Amino acid sequence: MAKETTVEVKTTKIETKYSIEDFINNCEALGYRREVVAGALFNSKDKEITRDEFEKKVKEFLGKKVE
Repeated sequence: MAKETTVEVKTTKIETKYSIEDFINNCEALGYRREVVAGALFNSKDKEITRDEFEKKVKEFLGKKVE
């Protein structure tokens, strides 16, 4: 009788970082207007961010209440 073995494999996702300028210059390809991306990334402490970080910053920016 054969013995069954279960193996758990952990993978790590390596995300590429892009410069803030790359996101601003290619904003329309990402589905956002230039003003939105520039506003979301204004005063960003990081010079390079991942696509997930970019999406998070834009969504936070668009969700801010205007006074």
